[in-house]
Amino acid sequence: MLKLPASLAIAMLLAGCASQSMLPESSSTVDFKASEGKVGWSSYRETATFADVSEDQVYEAAKVALGESGFALRSADRNARRVTGEHGITWHDWNVIAGIYYKPAGRNIDVLVQVEGSKDTGVSGDVTGSGWTGKILNAMRARLNR
Repeated sequence: MLKLPASLAIAMLLAGCASQSMLPESSSTVDFKASEGKVGWSSYRETATFADVSEDQVYEAAKVALGESGFALRSADRNARRVTGEHGITWHDWNVIAGIYYKPAGRNIDVLVQVEGSKDTGVSGDVTGSGWTGKILNAMRARLNR
């Protein structure tokens, strides 16, 4: 039987973990009109438009929504119009990260939620839950009363 050095085994395991670097840097680099749903290996996107709310309200709602969805806040940058969080180990992933991006659209604010799961093949392959984006957006809707 082939034995891997512990450091190599750990490196292989960590290579599949989702990290903040997988997410766009700011809302200015995000295509709010791109495909939704499953868009790659353990990668999901969903958009929503919120009417008659301010950027500050969306920014605060994004932070709260991450927490209510089980994510720890990792970064919040008003200038980049970006809020990110990380969810620890789930039944299917080593970790899951989420980015919430927003931009003004007339009197509305467009929001995009992007979720990335760990990229390892594991026993089951790509089984990251597709419901994270909806859970986050629903928490934002509740916070914004929309």
